[in-house]
Amino acid sequence: MAMQFRMLLLIISVSSLIFNLHGATANPETTPTPLNPAVKKICDATEYPEVCASSIVPYLNGHTDPASVLVMQVFAGMHTTEDAIKKAKKAKSKPAKTPYEAECLKSCLECYDSAMGSWKDALDAIKTKHGFDVANHLSAVSSMIQSCEDGFTNDDPTVTNTSLLAEIDQLIMNMNSNGLDIGKMAFPRD
Repeated sequence: MAMQFRMLLLIISVSSLIFNLHGATANPETTPTPLNPAVKKICDATEYPEVCASSIVPYLNGHTDPASVLVMQVFAGMHTTEDAIKKAKKAKSKPAKTPYEAECLKSCLECYDSAMGSWKDALDAIKTKHGFDVANHLSAVSSMIQSCEDGFTNDDPTVTNTSLLAEIDQLIMNMNSNGLDIGKMAFPRD
């Protein structure tokens, strides 16, 4: 079983590399690929089914069990977090409107780096079938992305984040929420 999981991760990693080289992204509005009914059922049970269905398309590999779909959602989240890092670095390379904005971008880059570590830790926990740890690592991703958001809103929940990272942060949060939902299906007893 462990060998099959390693093979699955290898296939997903290679697929991810191929898609990255060809510019594929997990964009929920542009991916009309039909899903296997079992995968669709899993995505339909998440809080953001359209995000789930569209974001995992580049990682489809024929496996339809919840743990495999969770791996796909985590890889999609990692890819989107990498896109957020690129976007933040590009913004940071330009003159900031204010010193506070520059500090927020720096903080977001640190948060994204931590989120990437948590995504990777979640993959390790999936591999070892530790559902509780999967949930903890995915919760950490959410905390890191929220910290980035809070910087731009000054921790005021009544302020709308209008930063250039707001949209991608929301997409990461939605993918992460779906990961938590799928994790409950993959590891119902934890």
